[in-house]
Amino acid sequence: MAAGESAYDVARRQREKAARLERSAELWERGAQGEVEVARALESLPEGWVVLHDLAWPGRPRANLDHVVIGPGGVFVVDAKNWSGRVEVRDQVLLQDGRRREPTVASAAEAAIAVQALLPVPNLCMGVLCFVRDEPLTGWARDVMVCSTANLVEMLTSRPRVLEAGDVERCVEAVRRATRRTSAPHRRSSLPAGSGSAARTPRRKGRRLITTVLAGVLFFGALTGGGLEKASDWVGEQMAEQMTPADPDLVEKPAPRKKKRQQQRQNG
Repeated sequence: MAAGESAYDVARRQREKAARLERSAELWERGAQGEVEVARALESLPEGWVVLHDLAWPGRPRANLDHVVIGPGGVFVVDAKNWSGRVEVRDQVLLQDGRRREPTVASAAEAAIAVQALLPVPNLCMGVLCFVRDEPLTGWARDVMVCSTANLVEMLTSRPRVLEAGDVERCVEAVRRATRRTSAPHRRSSLPAGSGSAARTPRRKGRRLITTVLAGVLFFGALTGGGLEKASDWVGEQMAEQMTPADPDLVEKPAPRKKKRQQQRQNG
């Protein structure tokens, strides 16, 4: 092995990781800008319409709803999209540069279903995909409305009247109450810490990861002396990334020893 080769390998991996993180940050920023542009377009809605921004997705703690618009024409869950390339709807299929984008349509439909379950009035909620564009975009991908920031307000206000002022207020209150965010970055699971499969999953994954890592270290170490050093570097990176739980509230906490002894006596 040449002098400094191991250190160069670590540096290369770190730069590749930094490049991935930079790309991810750019995508998040682009998405955030898209939400801002759609919010600006919604500011021109007439009186009687209410717009709610950045709400928690009911039943999906790590997901959010970009905008929920409630007015005389109904309830609309608006998903802001800041895509590049050519976007069009052909035969009720959403396309980006000729490629089908079915998961995006399905997600918009699922968001509408989730919000509809909160409403006191049935069959009112509709999914909307709004793209940041200067030119109008009109179409339907199955039951999902497709438009752009240029004609979003026009498409919403052109819908037939289905809600009176009192109904709008009731729907707004129902959505606000069910989608209010907590102070934590991610809402806590309804499962208590230490119970259920969701709480046990991070611990099980950690055990499997440790077993796999140790086996890999022994294998590489047996091949070459330098293999052990490289494997050790890799282990450090993987442990730092994988062993940190996504949600500390889901980590199973050890029971007190006294409680464990009581459980053992009951089981014994």
